[in-house]
Amino acid sequence: MNHWLLIVVAASANVALNLCLKKGGQALNVSTPWTIAQSVLTSGWMWLGVLSAGLLLTAFVSAIRLYSLSLTYTAVTALAMVMLTAISVLLQQESVNAARVAGLALIIAGLVVTAVSGSTS
Repeated sequence: MNHWLLIVVAASANVALNLCLKKGGQALNVSTPWTIAQSVLTSGWMWLGVLSAGLLLTAFVSAIRLYSLSLTYTAVTALAMVMLTAISVLLQQESVNAARVAGLALIIAGLVVTAVSGSTS
């Protein structure tokens, strides 16, 4: 399997994990440690997060077997940051300003430079 496909799968699973943890965390009963544990164990969002974490781990480990750890980790993290921001703007009504867009553009540019330099060495 192509390592870039595995990287996209890992980044997507990372985004799903974070979104599930946010949704699950919003519904937690945090009055006592016992109720926190109960809330976590009975939350569908938390269980979807666990499944997403399993997919993330599987895709990431498969990708680092095919390609360097430094590029794979950078790519998964950068793609997840960009995708999570875009989804948060669309689904969570988070705001985005010019500085944030510039930061995301720099992340993408950094990923491109890292990927190109990694493939030529």
